[in-house]
Amino acid sequence: MLLEFEVEQLGKKAKSDNKVRKALVNAFSDASETIRERALIAAIEVGDPSLVVDVVKSMNDDEADVRVAAAQALSWYRQPRTIPVLLNGLKDPNTWVRSHSAFGLSKMLSGPIWARVSREDVDKIIGDFSGMDEIQITDFLEGLGMTTKAINDLARWRGKHYEIDVDAAMFDAGLEGKPIILEGATIAEEIRPPSTKTKGLPKEVEDILTEIPPDLRATLPEEDLRRLTPDTARELVDSLKASFPRPEEEKAAPVEEPAPKKVVKVRKVKKVKRVRKGPTREELLQRIPPEVKASVPKEELEKLDIDELEALVATSEDAASGAAETTETAEEEPPEDPKLRRLSEKFGDEKARLLVQVPDDVLKGLPDDQIKEMDLDTLSGLLDAFLKE
Repeated sequence: MLLEFEVEQLGKKAKSDNKVRKALVNAFSDASETIRERALIAAIEVGDPSLVVDVVKSMNDDEADVRVAAAQALSWYRQPRTIPVLLNGLKDPNTWVRSHSAFGLSKMLSGPIWARVSREDVDKIIGDFSGMDEIQITDFLEGLGMTTKAINDLARWRGKHYEIDVDAAMFDAGLEGKPIILEGATIAEEIRPPSTKTKGLPKEVEDILTEIPPDLRATLPEEDLRRLTPDTARELVDSLKASFPRPEEEKAAPVEEPAPKKVVKVRKVKKVKRVRKGPTREELLQRIPPEVKASVPKEELEKLDIDELEALVATSEDAASGAAETTETAEEEPPEDPKLRRLSEKFGDEKARLLVQVPDDVLKGLPDDQIKEMDLDTLSGLLDAFLKE
């Protein structure tokens, strides 16, 4: 079935048919790497996060394409029990396994650009912060840029050794993961010579792709083209046509009614070089949050081209929105009050808004370590008592 049916159709069929679902899970360990890969991609369409229990095993597959598909599925379902697996995925030799692992972690542990976290720091987390007390762990995670909520969540999940029940509430089927630029990965990394045909591609998909110029098609990875269905191929070709205007006589041709929008699971489309009509390099650099700039060496920022900068900006904005308390709260400007800014850097924004009300002489009597250990309710009650006095 995995060879005869489109993976989207098969995934939806497995969603309503238990027999097909069981067969799909069994296919995760099929002798054919193509079957294993297609089964894992189809698992995304099932829309059931409990599948991650079986998907995690494929992160140790010998074939890179299978591991990429597994990481993509785990990133899609974002379940806390998969955090140790995704952390190990950050060290995978394949760029796209690392990319999807980083994206999945950003959805559960907001704050850091996980693709930029060093291997040494990743090993500390995987090793359960060996030799560190809770205060040192908190300082370490704050240094990575992790939000207070993410730190508290991680502490709770660690306390259960990540044996967390599958939580369907954390899975949002309407949000598709985007690859995250990795250190050392370049846009031209896998550019291939011009080609007008991809081995093993269905004829209907091949016919649609012939509308793309050969030099442009050469920038699309073959492993992603093999995952296209007629619908997703049409959507991809139409989007590329919009970015590369045709001559006026071609523009005047009748335009086919667009198919309903659907999620396209083609990774690495960002490798296509487009005629630049978007923001300039300088504008993108200004949009990168100060804390993100501080975490990326200046020489690394200078090496990034515009595509990579756009990905970095998108990742930073996505991580910031995930950490917000409401979905419509805009990112606040840095506090103008020097005292509030200093307290924010030391204890976080929420505690800083409480502490800024306290006179400096009273504040000096509160040890920093004690403030860091307090939750907001305890700190608020203590400050109320101080202020009444």
